[in-house]
Amino acid sequence: MAKKKILVIDDEPNTIRMIQARLEASGYEVIAAFDGRQGLLYAYNERPDLIILDIMMPAAGGYAVYKKLKTSPRTRSIPVIFLTAKDTPEDVAKAYKLGAEYYLKKPYKPEVFLQTVKKALEPSLQPQRPRGLQKRILVIDTQPGIAEFVQLSQMGYEITIVSSIKEASDEAEKERPDLILLDGTIAKANNYDGFYQLKLEFALTKIPIIISATKVDLEEFQKKLDGFNSYCLKPFNYTDLLGRIRVALQKN
Repeated sequence: MAKKKILVIDDEPNTIRMIQARLEASGYEVIAAFDGRQGLLYAYNERPDLIILDIMMPAAGGYAVYKKLKTSPRTRSIPVIFLTAKDTPEDVAKAYKLGAEYYLKKPYKPEVFLQTVKKALEPSLQPQRPRGLQKRILVIDTQPGIAEFVQLSQMGYEITIVSSIKEASDEAEKERPDLILLDGTIAKANNYDGFYQLKLEFALTKIPIIISATKVDLEEFQKKLDGFNSYCLKPFNYTDLLGRIRVALQKN
């Protein structure tokens, strides 16, 4: 049986050496990255079975790295363990709000560390849906609420997040989405040019579009986009978001 591959992203060489020795002694293959940018590159290219991630690092901190990992189709299914000296309630809360499942504090107990690694590597007890049955949601947002989209992914939706209309068009060419969730600030940029571009681009395919809007902007959208009624309020409420997505997909 092939060894499980674990990527350790930490800017402290001594920490990486200790972790690497402990993991290799337990039968794992270890890849080391010394900053966030290098870690993302290795994650995309090596496709490890698990990632152990520090928070305080140069060239993209741990929170930023986690967001990129969980919004990329190549890496979003890889489990991540935060291993960090940041241990305030605010730090822990931020990690869990992003959707983190594992958070260990330095210094750590070796037995707890190895137990957490083993647990994170265990195959999910939830049956995996065949890829062809997954509904694909393309999110166009500059500051998405990652936790909500992690939950949607766990519900069986395939989530891809981009930050511009151009990226969305390129992504949709590769694989047609079943639904588009468009950030309101992007929708109204340049006098709504981007929104109308999307509408025109997907008019024949009838892909539903939901605009995410703050209460302040909602009235303006409803006036400017007369007859368009697929909206979801930001900040997201997961239950509301899920309900609107289900309704939009049923109508399609």
